[in-house]
Formats: sequence, structure tokens, C-alpha cells
Amino acid sequence: MVKYKANSLIGRFKTNFVSKCTEAKLRIILISAIVLACFVAGIIIYASSPYFFPGDEYLLSFEGVGNGVGAFFSRIFSLTVVTGLVFVFSLSKWSSFLGIVVIGFRGYLLGFNVSILCATFGMSGLLDAIFIVVPCQLCMLLCFVLMFAFLTKARCLCFNYGKGGRGRIVLGFWIALVLLNIVETILLFIFSSKVILVI
Repeated sequence: MVKYKANSLIGRFKTNFVSKCTEAKLRIILISAIVLACFVAGIIIYASSPYFFPGDEYLLSFEGVGNGVGAFFSRIFSLTVVTGLVFVFSLSKWSSFLGIVVIGFRGYLLGFNVSILCATFGMSGLLDAIFIVVPCQLCMLLCFVLMFAFLTKARCLCFNYGKGGRGRIVLGFWIALVLLNIVETILLFIFSSKVILVI
């Protein structure tokens, strides 16, 4: 009985999630394209001008448990702030572009600082970027894109995805971001990485 209820709950969640993605498909594609362009721009700008702001202040030492835990909570704080900004900017059509700017800027920071990571730490930095940092951070960016698309679509259609729907959207994606942060942190510990990207 419990298993049936769990499967039913998961099934409803999947159906609801796919439905929201379908409703907001154009927004998701557009925002994703902008974020991807910002990511590529970060790489290009670093290649053309390595000392262009912002720089390696987003790279923190990951040597030792203490530093790793500190960086983990720093990223939780960063993710929480960005989640709050994305939610606030989604509330009005006049501020929606600021939400895209915030997410796009994270994409830019990812491209720029991954370039620094690879240039500074050579093969070790490249492997960290390819197998850990870029996949996890891109998943986080996707969470922000989906959250913003769902919230702005809900506002545009004048409904809340059910009672307390906007709050559930924000909470659900924040939990997903925290879980991704945990996964990335564990992987960085397992592979004995020297630095962690905090954006």
C-alpha cells in the first residue's frame, strides 16, 4: 500500500512537471539559449582578457575538511540569494528581464571561472571542470532556468499552479539545488580537488 502511494505520488509529480515544462517550453528554450551564450562569452572573454573582472575570487581552496565545509555553506548562501532574486524578479513583467540577467550572469561566471580553473591547475583543473564542476553547475543553472520559466508563466497565466503553488516551486527547486551542491561537494572530496567554485 505504501509502495503504491509512493509510486502514485512520483507519477503525479512527473506528470505535473512535464506539463509545466510543456506550458513554459518557449520560455525555457529562450532563457537557456541566453544562459548558454553567457557561458560561452565567459570563456571567450577570459581567453581574450584573462584579467577582466570578475575573476578568481570565486575560486576557494578545497584542501581539508574545514575549507570544504566552509565553501559548501558559502555556496548554499549564494544559491539561496539567487533563488530569492529569481523569485522576486519573476513577480512583475517589468522586472522579469532582471531575473534573466541574474541567471545569465551566473552562466558567465561559470564560463569565466572554469577557464581560470583549467588555466591555473592544468590537467587536474580540466578534469575537475569536465567531470564535476561543469555538469553540476549546468544542472544548477537549469534549475534556475526552469524555476524562473515556471514562475513567470504562472504569473502570465494568472494562476498559482494550485494553492501555494509558487512557494512549492521555489522550495522544490531550492531543495534540488542543495542536493546538487551536496553531490558536487562529495565528488570534489572523492577526487581530492584543490579548489571549489563558489558562485
